Amino acid sequence: MKLLKQAGTAAVASALLLSCAPQASAAHTPSAVSAPAPGGASAATSASASEAQTQVNISKEKALELIQSYITIPAGFKLQSANLNDYPDVTGNVSAIWNFSYIRQVDDQYLGDIYVSIDAMNGRLLDYHYNNNDPAQKPSYPPKVNYQEAKTIAETWVATIHPQQKAHIRYNVRQEEQTLTPLSSYQQYDVRFDRVENGVPFANDGVSVTVNGNGEVTGYSFHWDDEMKFEPTGELLGTDKAAALFREKARVVPVYQTPYDSKDKSKLYVAYTMDTLALKASTGELWGQAEGAEAAGYDQPLSDQPLGDKPAGGLKLSKEEALARVTAAFPIPAGYKLTNASYSEYPSGYSDATESVWNFNWTQPENSDDKQTKRIAVDTVMASVNSGTGEVTGFTNFKNYWTDADHPVVANVSLDSAQQKAIDAVKKLVPYYADQLVLEAPLQMDLDAETLKGTHNWNFNFQRVIDGVLAGYEAVNVAIDRETGELVNYSNGLSDRAYPAQKPQLLALDDAKERLFSQYDIELGYIAPDPSNRPMVKGGIAEQKMNLMIASGELPPTTGSGGDSVREAKLVYSLVPKYVHDSFFLDAETGEWRDAANGETLTLEKPRATDIEGHWAQNELQLMLDYRALDVVDDKVSPNAAITKGELIKMLVIAMNGGRSGIQYSADRAASFADVKAGSPYFAYVENAVDRGLLDPGASFNPQAHMTREEVASLIVKALGYKELAGYKAIFNDSFADASELGSVGEVAIVTGLEIMTLTDGRFNGKQEVTRAQAATAFYRFLEKRAELGDQRAPRYM
Repeated sequence: MKLLKQAGTAAVASALLLSCAPQASAAHTPSAVSAPAPGGASAATSASASEAQTQVNISKEKALELIQSYITIPAGFKLQSANLNDYPDVTGNVSAIWNFSYIRQVDDQYLGDIYVSIDAMNGRLLDYHYNNNDPAQKPSYPPKVNYQEAKTIAETWVATIHPQQKAHIRYNVRQEEQTLTPLSSYQQYDVRFDRVENGVPFANDGVSVTVNGNGEVTGYSFHWDDEMKFEPTGELLGTDKAAALFREKARVVPVYQTPYDSKDKSKLYVAYTMDTLALKASTGELWGQAEGAEAAGYDQPLSDQPLGDKPAGGLKLSKEEALARVTAAFPIPAGYKLTNASYSEYPSGYSDATESVWNFNWTQPENSDDKQTKRIAVDTVMASVNSGTGEVTGFTNFKNYWTDADHPVVANVSLDSAQQKAIDAVKKLVPYYADQLVLEAPLQMDLDAETLKGTHNWNFNFQRVIDGVLAGYEAVNVAIDRETGELVNYSNGLSDRAYPAQKPQLLALDDAKERLFSQYDIELGYIAPDPSNRPMVKGGIAEQKMNLMIASGELPPTTGSGGDSVREAKLVYSLVPKYVHDSFFLDAETGEWRDAANGETLTLEKPRATDIEGHWAQNELQLMLDYRALDVVDDKVSPNAAITKGELIKMLVIAMNGGRSGIQYSADRAASFADVKAGSPYFAYVENAVDRGLLDPGASFNPQAHMTREEVASLIVKALGYKELAGYKAIFNDSFADASELGSVGEVAIVTGLEIMTLTDGRFNGKQEVTRAQAATAFYRFLEKRAELGDQRAPRYM
């Protein structure tokens, strides 16, 4: 459930806000530093002018001096720009940040850059990012440092740069737990330390350090709100009680889902989803969410049957016809002038069809005064029309309120009255979906009276539900003005996608809930409301614009009942994910976990095999298991069994892709081999190997055939890019005892010369079958030599 937002408000208000108000608190890490200026001199001049206007404790010269005490700027890097930006925080106190950029350039060749941010009030290092683009650098494989060594380097950095915070941070182990052994020399370890107060972590604040595979710190981010207050730890529920309450309060719902990387957009799964809840640590009440929505009746569709016929489509409306559709559905305020009309076509996103839309803008003449409400309105009306169906898909009457600070919103329209207006509007505008639209409980029903004084609109969200299953995340949003009762926003996010009329047989809800809970730990932590981490400007036009965003629902309120800023972190129990790798979902039909990118089944835990412990290739086999390049059957990987062609191609492609599996091809991709078609588990890997030039298309591939040593050698040579070189027989040593039995002496000479594969008593034994352990070892050595040979190409994703 989400608080609805008036369409267009964020875009317009944010743009206005950017023109006159800072965007971040100095207590917070800045979102970015300025791009390098054309020249260092002009940048320094601009910084000096800014410094003269802003009262800071740290001058530019002092900040540059501090940088040298924190880090070492490598030789050849020159200061490119210096910028000073001030950031008023939520209390109105003004802080400031120095942003510096360095660049290394030889002639016209760009060789790297460094960005550094220094708190201009207290001299803290806030941000550091180092990018080395020098082609002479030679990363190694395996990396010189592992995660534990990177952690030690990060701890030393933190202790040196921020010793005063050392006693108030705690290492966050979750990233390490889910980080796999790298398959590429381009390795970055992200090490996180969370702030701790009263023995409880506060993840909003903390320190992040990035260490590359060579052991160099290449990134640093410090976020610490010195003004934050923390709720005292008193009598708490305890983890067991919290777990029971989570299971009681969590809502599990099925939703239709398409893997986001799938080329077949018609493919649908039913996934079970669950609200990510937080509970107040002392009472067990939901934090930040309404309770009992279903009991209040917010779980029924607007009608039992459709209330009208769905448009057939194929209209191809002209501009005038589209305008007529808008004006028939929504009144355009008197005096507004049409200032823009545009037509667009784009793919539907779920089929090969093309959708077309007309977009219109009307604007009220500027500087017209509305004396009755003491507002100056520079208002805009926006509308969108589906040119094929004639449906109005969007309407926004954006009222640009500049409200007097002491002038509260006059609530002439109650929530119940506004809700009925919204329901009536939806039934009128999309009657053919009335039996599939369910009104969610409005979050605004729980706002306190003080907050409502600055809330201009009642917001409503109607989710599309088909036979109890959410239709993706399709919904209709409506906003009603609390003073006038006007419909000021309508957004139709429904599609013509063909969903099943009846849901399939699904896993029982209780069973699904337990599986969903299994992916979380329950942890006690401090959490701060969003507004306490948002900039605020006291007085002036910038504060008025910020108030507009709050009132429109774009930002949550910052004030308590007394009107003073609230900056207190609260104690809550949260569901913390155990697994931080790529997103996944629970298949509601089978109970399996699937990759959200491609729909492939997966296990959430790192794969383990019981038959590799103590094996001579244990490390290499586990590496391939980690990336699911080898399959585990009955907890065994059978390391001494012969590897098949399908298995080996999958392993090689994943290794070359830096560990990325789940490669996708569209349904219209013609199979390169008759025996590896689109339904085969090896199809994408074989086609990727064809695209890379590792395989030549032919009549058959024989994926279950075993691979010989000479066939493996040929593939590795192609993967290294030495296929043509291998053809020059005269330059290679052919003194193999079995040279006359080899099809390509050059290929064998390359893999043995690089020690990727070995000889036995002078023989290569090219016809010998390759085991899974031997294949895993060969590919591990391939990765080592690829880095050693200076292959600077990042992993190629296809």
